[in-house]
Amino acid sequence: MKSNVFVGLKPGPTIRDLDRYSEFGFDYLLLPVTNYRYRDRVKKVFKDYLARSFDVGGFKAPEPQLQELGIAPFVGQKNSLRFVGLISSWLELESDDPFVQELSYQVLVNEYEYACFAGIEHLIMAPPRNLNRLTQYAQTIARLLGRFDENYQFKNSPIISISLPMFEDTDPFSTWELWTTVRKRCNYHPKLCISLALPRSKMPAHVLQRWLSEPVVCLLVSSSIFAINQYNYPVLSKYNQQTINKFQRINGNSQYQFGEFCVFLHGTEKYASTIKGEESAFLDYINYLLKRGDDRALAEGLTLGSREPCILPPLDTLSQHLSDETYNTFEKDKMKYDLYEQAVTQALDDVILERQEHVTSSSASPIVILVAGAGRGPLVDRVFRICKTTIQQRVRIIALEKNPHALLYLQKKKFDSWKDAVEVVKSDMRSWQSSTQVDICISELLGSFGCNELSPECLASIEKRNCTPFTKFIPQSYTSYLAPVSAPLIYQKLKFMNEGACFEKPWVIHNIPHATVSSKVNELWSFNHPSVNSTQSFSKFVTTAFKIKNKAEVHGLVGYFSAVLYKSVYLSILPHDCSIKFADALPSAHELNSDDQQSTLCQQVKRTSNLQSWSPIFFPLKQPMFVTDDTEFEVSISRSSSWVEAKCWYEWCVSSFVYLVASQSSTRKSQASERLSDKVQKHCGTGITPPPTLGIQSAFGQFQPSLGYSNGSEIGTEDGLESDMFDNPETGMDFSTHQQSGWQSLKDVHGLGVSTLPVFDLQMQNDGIPSAKTPTLDEEYHVRVKTSASETHNVGGRAHSMPLA
Repeated sequence: MKSNVFVGLKPGPTIRDLDRYSEFGFDYLLLPVTNYRYRDRVKKVFKDYLARSFDVGGFKAPEPQLQELGIAPFVGQKNSLRFVGLISSWLELESDDPFVQELSYQVLVNEYEYACFAGIEHLIMAPPRNLNRLTQYAQTIARLLGRFDENYQFKNSPIISISLPMFEDTDPFSTWELWTTVRKRCNYHPKLCISLALPRSKMPAHVLQRWLSEPVVCLLVSSSIFAINQYNYPVLSKYNQQTINKFQRINGNSQYQFGEFCVFLHGTEKYASTIKGEESAFLDYINYLLKRGDDRALAEGLTLGSREPCILPPLDTLSQHLSDETYNTFEKDKMKYDLYEQAVTQALDDVILERQEHVTSSSASPIVILVAGAGRGPLVDRVFRICKTTIQQRVRIIALEKNPHALLYLQKKKFDSWKDAVEVVKSDMRSWQSSTQVDICISELLGSFGCNELSPECLASIEKRNCTPFTKFIPQSYTSYLAPVSAPLIYQKLKFMNEGACFEKPWVIHNIPHATVSSKVNELWSFNHPSVNSTQSFSKFVTTAFKIKNKAEVHGLVGYFSAVLYKSVYLSILPHDCSIKFADALPSAHELNSDDQQSTLCQQVKRTSNLQSWSPIFFPLKQPMFVTDDTEFEVSISRSSSWVEAKCWYEWCVSSFVYLVASQSSTRKSQASERLSDKVQKHCGTGITPPPTLGIQSAFGQFQPSLGYSNGSEIGTEDGLESDMFDNPETGMDFSTHQQSGWQSLKDVHGLGVSTLPVFDLQMQNDGIPSAKTPTLDEEYHVRVKTSASETHNVGGRAHSMPLA
């Protein structure tokens, strides 16, 4: 198996022989769309125009000529190399000078149109120079994308990715927040992605997890972050090896259309003469890492097909018959049926033991095993094998199935495989009219949320008509869990889906990256079989609170389930290593009486490896909700089961809160009131979720642009010398081996030769609130302030419900 992850190179500025890189084995070359000749000609034409007129609306940037192109249209025809284009880094899309801003936009359009013609599928843009004018930068990109959306000739136009560092030491989420603002201003356009510069130092795990859920198409790897091993070959730190592997495992699934992921090396020419193998040694090493990642994925049973991302409506097994293809997919889940086999074996042992301990007139009768919803018979196969090889008592096996097409498989297996030892019954389990008393009832009605395929309703009639006090159910119980997530790709897919009310329906998400933003996954409710009491309601309502430590944009809620198949046999689709907040009905970890109880509870929710039948369920929000650090996020979710309306449905809504401190003295109260008013106005506004730019000013307020801006077309530098957007040199600065940062990496990629790099100054107090001083004796109060709230989704099951009749 080979993943669709590729390796590319940005050649040095003096390299002209591109064929050599095809011989090395690179998949892509990263080259500027146009060269310095085009920049100089645009500069001359623009200055000549300004000398004649001050009407910027009449100016038209010249289109690039052959000698001004960095990627000629016929370059890739002689070899297998493909190209990614670099948009000119001297453009000032966010300039406060309307002449410069319009010129930059026209050059951007010219380069984009040429990329469309030349078949370049991907363009990389430099980050914004002036973050105080970030909105203009984003609006210019949105203007470009909107222009080509309207032209059918450009439906296969290239994607645009913005290059950014993965994180900044002063505020790890600052670059993510910048990206979020641009994406939101561009209305989650499917052709807008991101390229990230791999850092030298280790970043917080939650920052990497957030980026793994974003549409990242490239990792930009500077040669200066490599170390030299004892054999004089370049190597990466273990942390960066793991980072590349994590992006490789996503395998391009974090993108809406492109579906490829590329690792781009740059700056290799600077160190080629000091290592063995020269530039090809870097390629060999990255290929080695990718090959090792492919081998690991193959060992874990992952293939390209099993990792293909998709978003699907939940199965409605009650009112619709499953297709043969769906049955075939589920029956490949060997782990699931192995667990069911273990559960059946334990249940049979208990039934036999109980019969031996309580001898009655019925003890001599056969053990009755009912497979409710037998499908094409995989569970019946396992039950038959157990009874034939390990059980000496007489056993009566009943396969109950309502799907007439699946029934054909059961009838064939009855004679070919089961030697006429299985009773095949065509009936809906809810209306099965039989006086048979069942010893073991087996079903596989579990959905991605546990109860979302109506298992409680379907098994209720069997419990009522065909059960004794000693009947064993497999599964015995199942529990639903929920967590808020940042899932921009899922939101993007739903936004551009041609289906009404798609944000008011739950969806099953398979292999689409998303990031849990809460510190824990919360338990909601459970169902037990047989029911704990005869009045158990199928309707549930829960309000649960989550702690969100870091700023995030919440796009929806992801649901999971765990199940106790029988006693010590558990099954779970919860994420690996997640912390669980148990519902009030269950004891918390510190309240458990023994270590055994704690161990049992943890084992029940530990993710079961190699399960293939289930993926998480997603409850979307119509409007993504941006939350700040240390937010309390409250979710209200209900499961309504109405026999009057003959349907079952879910409803959900969310709210966010922050805690402010107020003191008892009147002066402090007044100050707290003012801060409270500002906070409410800032976070609530007119009732619409605040955009990420609210936090941008505090995070990026002191971000110094690489060039100062004047009122006219001339631009002043720090030393007062006159300059303009054209006077930046093309060549990149040398890296400092000991001080490598993400911004320096991007500078090398885009050829930004500015002496002062953009830096973040995050020392300013958030929201202008002074830091705490000497504590006062006044009593303080924590005021809980609601900052945002969503509407209730899917009220009354208006958009999605599951019929009960």
